[in-house]
Amino acid sequence: MPFPGIPEDVLASLEEPNPLDLGLLRQAVEACADPPDAPLAALVDYGKLLLAANRVTNLTGARDWRTLIECHLLDCALAAAFVPDDVRTVVDWGSGAGLPGLVWAALFPEKELLLCERNGKKAEFLTEAALRLELPNVEVLAGQAEERLALEEDRPELIVARAVEPLAKLLGRLRRNRVRFQALFLMAGPRFEADWEQLGDERRASWKLAARHRYSLGAHGERWVAVLRPR
Repeated sequence: MPFPGIPEDVLASLEEPNPLDLGLLRQAVEACADPPDAPLAALVDYGKLLLAANRVTNLTGARDWRTLIECHLLDCALAAAFVPDDVRTVVDWGSGAGLPGLVWAALFPEKELLLCERNGKKAEFLTEAALRLELPNVEVLAGQAEERLALEEDRPELIVARAVEPLAKLLGRLRRNRVRFQALFLMAGPRFEADWEQLGDERRASWKLAARHRYSLGAHGERWVAVLRPR
């Protein structure tokens, strides 16, 4: 079934986020955007679209502003601070509801964001949301990420993956399908280091762990951005 669309009555009835939660998000946005007002407003508009669409289709587990901001928008905004300035093309591998793809598109209007999503309903939501948010730097690639990227002429500089699949499975897919890219940004939870060690010496040898960035979501725990490069 196709995406049923964003219910306009629900969208119009949504309240604004709590000022305290919005203040936390603003602080994270300020690390990437100066001034932060326009991208912050875009993230609030995106949040409204996502919360409204969640009433008719399952895009993410967040059903209220606090959960959406503290567990999702803040996570994506904090991770964005580690994206190098000179990166021009970013692939969101398994974009889902646009986390982090649409968030980063709002924060980095000078970068091209390719949002890969195999679920048809979610891909249609991404397309509609990008249009409503007026994000011309977004292109939605519906279908299997490895198949769609094979059609792209240029090798993307950066692939970001957030809560897509287990580390071993993801790295195996990238290798098996010979996906071309310069670096993988893995947005991971507190088990990242254990998962990395469990890969074993032979599998780790084919990847360079170039950097590890740790940050906190407060009561929701620690998060990692691990930067992997194929050897």
